[in-house]
Amino acid sequence: MSLRMALITLIAGQPRSGYDISQEFDGVLKFVWHAKPTQVYPELRRLAADGLIREQDEGARGRRPYEITEEGLRALREWLTTTSADHSQRNETVLRSFALWLIKPEEARAFLREEMEYHRARLRGMRVLRKGLDLSRPADRASLLGLEAGIRRLEAMISWAEWAIDVVATWPADADAAADERESG
Repeated sequence: MSLRMALITLIAGQPRSGYDISQEFDGVLKFVWHAKPTQVYPELRRLAADGLIREQDEGARGRRPYEITEEGLRALREWLTTTSADHSQRNETVLRSFALWLIKPEEARAFLREEMEYHRARLRGMRVLRKGLDLSRPADRASLLGLEAGIRRLEAMISWAEWAIDVVATWPADADAAADERESG
């Protein structure tokens, strides 16, 4: 998915300022797509220049929300109906799990506990967001689908971390000695 389509999707649901969008990327969208403000603002300007969104009048706190144009809606619908989803992912937690043999089992368990707690905190936040949806709004009905995917993914990561902690606890005692040897070697 391109940043362009992520921004248009957010703005299609309701007008949003660059600040509002950056907050979304740091919140609910973090499990799906990550974008920094330094990426968001230039892309918003490009989308406006391309006629896919337009700036509204200045709103609260001096923010200038963007709204989607008819051309933007056409582009979003075309993307939804004519392209396949990109299923590639980056997950540093899983990548690190492949390297946990390089550290002491207790260090590996500490890493896994930290990950489990991180996912539990995110899960609590996602559940709060889900409760706040107004299902009479079409955009919120669709948001329910994305939030539920996020909730289920977080639940799976928590279950995996619990399992992995138990597995690492069964690693042989000489794993500590091997980690010490790697550190000194």
